[in-house]
Amino acid sequence: MKTLNIYMIVLAGLLTGLTACNDDFLEQYPKTTLTPEVFFRTVTDLQLYVNGLNDMGNLNTLGWYDDKESDNVTYGQDSEMYRWLLTDLRSPENAAVGEWNKDAWNALRAVNLMLSRVDVDNMEGNREEINHYVGIAHYYRAWFYIEKIKKFGEVPWIEKPLSGDDPQLYEAKTPRAELVQHVIDDLDFAVANIKTDMGNKTRIHKYCALALLSRFALYEGTYRKYHPELGLSSTANEFLQKSTVASEQLMNSGQFEITGAGTVDMGNGMTGAEGFRSLFSSLDPSGNREIIKWVDTDPDLTFPANVNWSNDLMGDPDDYSLSRSLQESFLTKDGRPYSTVAGYDRKEYSEIFADRDPRLAETIAYPGAHEVASGEPVYHLTEPIRGGYHQIKYFVPDRGREWKNPSGLGQYNGIPIYRYGEVLLNYAEAKAELGQFNQTIADQTVNRLRDRVGMPHFNAEREVDATLRSLYPDISDVTILALRRERRVELAGEGHRLMDINRWYAGKVFHLDISKQGAYIPRLPYVYDVTGDGVPDFGIAASENDKTNDANVTWFFQEQFYLEDGNSGYIRNREDQNRRFDEPKDYYRPVPIGETVINPQLTQPYGW
Repeated sequence: MKTLNIYMIVLAGLLTGLTACNDDFLEQYPKTTLTPEVFFRTVTDLQLYVNGLNDMGNLNTLGWYDDKESDNVTYGQDSEMYRWLLTDLRSPENAAVGEWNKDAWNALRAVNLMLSRVDVDNMEGNREEINHYVGIAHYYRAWFYIEKIKKFGEVPWIEKPLSGDDPQLYEAKTPRAELVQHVIDDLDFAVANIKTDMGNKTRIHKYCALALLSRFALYEGTYRKYHPELGLSSTANEFLQKSTVASEQLMNSGQFEITGAGTVDMGNGMTGAEGFRSLFSSLDPSGNREIIKWVDTDPDLTFPANVNWSNDLMGDPDDYSLSRSLQESFLTKDGRPYSTVAGYDRKEYSEIFADRDPRLAETIAYPGAHEVASGEPVYHLTEPIRGGYHQIKYFVPDRGREWKNPSGLGQYNGIPIYRYGEVLLNYAEAKAELGQFNQTIADQTVNRLRDRVGMPHFNAEREVDATLRSLYPDISDVTILALRRERRVELAGEGHRLMDINRWYAGKVFHLDISKQGAYIPRLPYVYDVTGDGVPDFGIAASENDKTNDANVTWFFQEQFYLEDGNSGYIRNREDQNRRFDEPKDYYRPVPIGETVINPQLTQPYGW
C-alpha cells in the first residue's frame, strides 16, 4: 500500500509547531529527524508534541461540514455524496484518492510515532501527567480510525510508524470486529487516563473521550444491528450498552447541563429560542455548560485563519438549500407532526414558521432573518436556485466586528465539536434500541431539550406520522422513530445526519421526493418577501418575458431549477432527477484502484 509512505516521517508541519515553543529543539536535531530517546524525556516534551497533534486537521474534523452530504440538503453542487449518487462514475477507478493517499494517513503516523516511542518508565515527571498525554494520543488514534471506518468499513490497523520497506505496508485490511475493538481499547485507555481539567474546552480532556465513546459505540451498535452484510448483529447490544455507560458517566459528572431555557416571540406567529441559538453563534462558548469541546477561531480575524467555514454550506444559496424533508421534521408548537396542519403541503415560504418548534426558526432562515454588520442588516436571501430554504444556524446575529478576509466569506464564531445535548440523545437512542427506554429516561434526555425551547414533552405515539414512517419503513417501534426525528431537528446542520442515515441502513431516503424538494411555489410568476418588511424582494418566473414590473424585486428564471407541476409545486434541481442508492454498496467508499494494484491483498468493501 504505497500510499502509506507517509510513514516516512512526514511531520514537517507538526515539528514546526513544536519548535516554535521549544527554541532548543532545532539546535539539537535536524528538522527531519526526531530522536525520541532524547525528545520524549519530560512531561513538557509530551505536551508540546500533543499540542501539535491538536492542530492537525485529520484529527480535529469539523463535523458540521458533513451535513451537506445528507438529505438535510436538497442538492449540494460540490458535494461528493450527490455527485456519487447522480453519476455513472461510481467506481474504484474514480474513487477519491484523497481519502487514501499519504496526506490522509499523515496524522496516524504522527500519533503512532509518539505512542511507539514513549518510555513511560524512564521519563521525568509525574506518572499521571505522562499518562494524560499518552491518553490524548490514544484518543486521537481512535478519532482517526473512526473516520476511516465510517468511509471504508475496514482499513489496515497500524500502531507503529512504518518505514518505506516495512512489510506491513502491504498487508490486508483488518477485519471490522478486530479494528473496532482496537478503537474501543484506545478510547477506554483515553477515558481512564486523560484528566478532567477542561480549561477553555478547546483542548482534549476526559469528557471529550467519553463523548466520542458515547457517539461511536452508538454508531457501531446500530450499524451492526441494521447492516445484514456484516453478520455482526449478535454483538450489537454490547456496543449499545457501552454507549449508555459512557453517556451516564458524562451525565453523572455534574459538569454539564442544558442551558438557555426560554423562547422569544418573533412576530407573525414565529417563535425563536435564544438559548439554543447561542450554542452556535458565540465568539467564545467556553462558559456555556452544554459545550464539551469547541474549535476556537482566529482572534485577529486574519486570513488564513481557523474560521467557521459553515458559510460554505449556509452562505451561498446558489450551491445549497435545506430540504422539505428537514423542514417538515419539525413539529408544531403543540407537539404534533406538521402533516396534521391543514394544507401543510401547500404552505408558502412565509407561512411554514408559524406555530412551529422554535428550533425551526433557528435552523432555516425565516422572513427577515439577518445579521448586523457595521450597524446595518445583512439579510439571508433565500434564493430559489437550489430550493429556497437557507440555513441560519451558526450565523452570528450581531457580528460586532468585521471579518478581515477580503472575500467576505466565513464566520468567526466558535464551532461546537461535542455538546451535552448530543450525549443525551445518544443515551436515549441507545436505551430505546436496548428496549430500556422509559419515562425517567425521557425526562433525563429529550424532555430537557424540549424544555429549553418551550416544546411539549416527548410522546412517541403522538409524534409519529406517515411521513416519518416513510423515511424508515423497516422500523415499527414508535419510540425509535420519534427519537430519530428528535435527533434530526436538534442536531440539524451539525454534521450527524449522514452518519445516522448510514448506521440505520436508511440510504433509500435519498430516493424520496421529499428529500429532493425545496420550498413550495403556488404559481408563476410569483413574488415573495424575504426581508420581512412586507415588500416583495424576490420573484420567480418561467422566463424573463413572464416577470412582472414589481419594483426592487430580484428575478429568477427556471433554468437551474424547475417546479414539479410546471407553474407550481416544490422547487427541484434540474441536475438532481435520477438519484440512485445501492445497498449495501453505497454505505461505503471504494479503495482507489491504484492501491489494490500496489497491494493485491487489499479488497474492496461490500458491493464494490
